Amino acid sequence: MASLSAEDIRFIDNYLDNSDVIYQDIRMEMVDHVASAIETQMANGNTRDFYYIFKDYMVKNKARLLDNNKKFLRSADMKIAKLLFSNLLSLHGIVTFALLYFGLWLAYNQLNIEVFKTIISIVPFMVMLIFGLVYFIALKVYKLERFSIIERIAFPFVIIFHLFSFSKNLSRSFYIEVFNILLIIGVISLIITLIMLLFKITVDLAKIYRKRFNKLV
Repeated sequence: MASLSAEDIRFIDNYLDNSDVIYQDIRMEMVDHVASAIETQMANGNTRDFYYIFKDYMVKNKARLLDNNKKFLRSADMKIAKLLFSNLLSLHGIVTFALLYFGLWLAYNQLNIEVFKTIISIVPFMVMLIFGLVYFIALKVYKLERFSIIERIAFPFVIIFHLFSFSKNLSRSFYIEVFNILLIIGVISLIITLIMLLFKITVDLAKIYRKRFNKLV
C-alpha cells in the first residue's frame, strides 16, 4: 500500500488545524483517517500528486469530518466517566480512598471541629485551582497542544465541587453525631479521591495522545 511522507502528514495536520480543529486528540484521529483514505486511493491506481487527491477528498468530505469533530466532543464525557469509574474501583483508587478516610478521621479527632471544617473546605478547592493553573501554564509557557478530553474534565470537576458543597450543608444541618461525621468524612474522601484520579487520567491521556500523534509524523 502507498504511504504518505511525513511532509504530507504535516500538511493534513496543518490544514485541519487551520480549519479550527484545535484539539490535538481529535485532529490526530482525523489526520489518521484522511491519510488512510488517500493511501487507499493511491493503492487503487490514483496516480495524481498527493495535493490534488487531498484537495478532492476534502471537497467531498470536509463537512462530514467537522461534524465528526462535534460528535467526538459529545462522546468525551462518556469516556471520562468510564475511565473515572474503572480507576475508582481499581486497587489504586480503593487504597487512595481508604488512606484519605483514615487521615480525615484522625484529623477530626485531633482538631477543633471548626478548624476541621475549614480544612476540608479548602483542600478540594485548592486542588481544582492548582489543576487549572498548571494546565494554563503548560499551554501558555510550554506551548503544549490542547486536548478536548482533558479540557472537558472541567465538567466533572464542577459536579464534584457542587457535591462537596452539598456535603458541607449536611454538616450544618445535622447534629454532630458519630454516624453523621463518618458519612461526611466518607463523602469528602470520595470527592478528593475523584479529583486525584482525574489528575491521573489527565496526565495519562496527555501522554497517550502525544505518543500516538508523534507516530503519525
